Amino acid sequence: MDEFRNLWQNQEVDEVKISITELRAKAAKFQNRIQRRNLREQLACLFVVIAFGWMFFKAPAAVPRIGFGLIVVGAIYVAWHLWAKGTPNALPSDIGNTKGVEFYRRELEKQRDLLQDIWKWYLGPLIPGMTILVIGGILDAPPERRWFPSAYAVFCIALFWGIGQFNFRAARRLTQQMEELKLYTVQDGLDLRG
Repeated sequence: MDEFRNLWQNQEVDEVKISITELRAKAAKFQNRIQRRNLREQLACLFVVIAFGWMFFKAPAAVPRIGFGLIVVGAIYVAWHLWAKGTPNALPSDIGNTKGVEFYRRELEKQRDLLQDIWKWYLGPLIPGMTILVIGGILDAPPERRWFPSAYAVFCIALFWGIGQFNFRAARRLTQQMEELKLYTVQDGLDLRG
């Protein structure tokens, strides 16, 4: 088996030829997708800040007010982190050859790293506020109504886990794309599609 594995791993791989035009189109499409994602997430953070900020001022007790406040602070941090670490770099006008492939690879790597750290910067900052709200809800509810905040806690845990898994899968796809880029050879000015 080791002999077959060594043969398979050491075989020569054909390079994939790509034109500068195709490379630029791939990089631009990726950047557009990331910009749309960032806009969608920034709008979601704005909604959370407004909604939970309003609840912060309307909350009758200190415990929910603390929870709402922490969620607002967490959403502001998420929006800032996404802007600071997730904004794609501008596509260079002189993209070409190795420089173009390296630029595209760095952009893929940047987004992959962002997705792999989803628990640190996206989900994690929201957990303290959610935890306080759930625990406060359980403690304030009459015994026969404690099922609702408990069910809400299970829902939030499942939702956060699902978001984490979704982002980890997306990070793995970006890693695959980075591996595929190792096979690319860019040819100046040639359109190799036809």
